[in-house]
Amino acid sequence: MRRWFFGLVFLVFPGCAATAPAEAGPKATHPAPLLVKPAQAAAPKPTPSAPAQATTHDADTDEGDDEGPDDDEAEAAEAAEAENTPPTAAPPPPQPKLPSPMLALSVEQLEARYRKDPASVGPLSLGVPNAGALVNGVQMPKSDKWIVQDPSCAWGTQETVDAIARSIEKVAAEHPGAPPLAIGHISARKGGHLSPHKSHQSGRDVDLGYYHNPPKSHFIRATEANLDLERTLALVKTIVNEADVDLVLIDTAVQRLLVKYAQRKGEDEAWLDQVFQVRGKSPRAVVRHARGHGNHLHVRFSSPIAQELGRKAGSFLRRAKVAPAHVAESVVMHKARSGDTLQILARRYGTTVEAIQGANGLKTIDIKMGRRYRIPVPKPVAPRKAPPAPKRPTTPRKR
Repeated sequence: MRRWFFGLVFLVFPGCAATAPAEAGPKATHPAPLLVKPAQAAAPKPTPSAPAQATTHDADTDEGDDEGPDDDEAEAAEAAEAENTPPTAAPPPPQPKLPSPMLALSVEQLEARYRKDPASVGPLSLGVPNAGALVNGVQMPKSDKWIVQDPSCAWGTQETVDAIARSIEKVAAEHPGAPPLAIGHISARKGGHLSPHKSHQSGRDVDLGYYHNPPKSHFIRATEANLDLERTLALVKTIVNEADVDLVLIDTAVQRLLVKYAQRKGEDEAWLDQVFQVRGKSPRAVVRHARGHGNHLHVRFSSPIAQELGRKAGSFLRRAKVAPAHVAESVVMHKARSGDTLQILARRYGTTVEAIQGANGLKTIDIKMGRRYRIPVPKPVAPRKAPPAPKRPTTPRKR
């Protein structure tokens, strides 16, 4: 009956249910969420039963650096492991940059590139200066600093042409008012024999005039009266010190004039001894005497890039008949005697008649007795060894 009465009251007065006392039990709570910054971790709350005690740290110690008793053992284990671990190999040093990307190509790659685009491999210096050829030569450009006497014979490797230009331009820059310098033969467009020279066949040789006072646009014999010693010495110094040269040919009389002037100017005596053959101090002096070089100096540049590419390309260029038959890595000088013919010389030295003709600029098979001819040979000829000195016979001593 009592339950029925309370149910009737609930139906009649529904709003009273909100004020009705709840049954005994824990009150539900919804605490506000804890906001934590993204870069920080929430600090642990202290337990109500044990109030947090303040901890002290030394001024030089950071939090988290405290080490327990097991940390020493862990460190010792890590140290032992590091000691037994082989050291990491150092990275290989960077490879030096090649002066020309063509040098990195193999012979096969170079041949394929040449067949596809011959000009893309650059200038090639084949053979030796007195039995060689030039492929993809570069012509000496025009300039107000020099005068090219014969443009049709002013072809060389890129290195040769650049070295000539740099040397003359430096003299003109350091000695204002320098007149244009006369440039003679370098090589023909494809190299080979170039009359009247014995060399100038592979794009690495050049004839340069001396500086004169008054200026001259052609070669004349240098004397103490007409030689511009200051600019000529500057030219020689620039070529020797800043270019890759094999040799410089200057007449002995002109060498003496240059050395005497250099001494008056306080030039380094050790440098003069090393450079000029006339000083008689160095057996391998760069500046040497050669007959016929009193009116010009002859420079042979090394051209290492063109030489190396020519060495690699020589075999397939000969097969393709791009390189002339006379191109060789060595030359033998032969003085013609009675009974000699080109056929006999070709068989004797293992070469061909065409090769001998090309090396000497011969248009016929006739040769002159007593004349010296260049004979290109396929391999360098080893110098002939002198026979050992005979041993003196020993006679037994009489006792």
